[in-house]
Amino acid sequence: MAEEYKKPAYDSWKLGVSLGIIAPIATFLSYYFYSSRRIPFARFVDNLRLGEVFLPLISLCVVPNLLIFFIFIWTKKDTSAKGVILATILYALYVAVMKVI
Repeated sequence: MAEEYKKPAYDSWKLGVSLGIIAPIATFLSYYFYSSRRIPFARFVDNLRLGEVFLPLISLCVVPNLLIFFIFIWTKKDTSAKGVILATILYALYVAVMKVI
């Protein structure tokens, strides 16, 4: 008898998208707590926007998605890796639209 294909555990695009969205937010919050936790968060974001550093910082916060993507690839969880790519593309679209506006 032919063996049925069994999908690896934790291999879903929803997981990939979720991690792909959460990781940059966690990176951004880590940067805030490391660099400027003495000022309120809203003021911190305003300072980043006024200094035109917000969008480049958002772009850098997406870098951890690369590690998540490769972990999914190495563990043969290709569907989750596709979800991470989708989340990364959504961040890229956000940055591109905000640069035009």
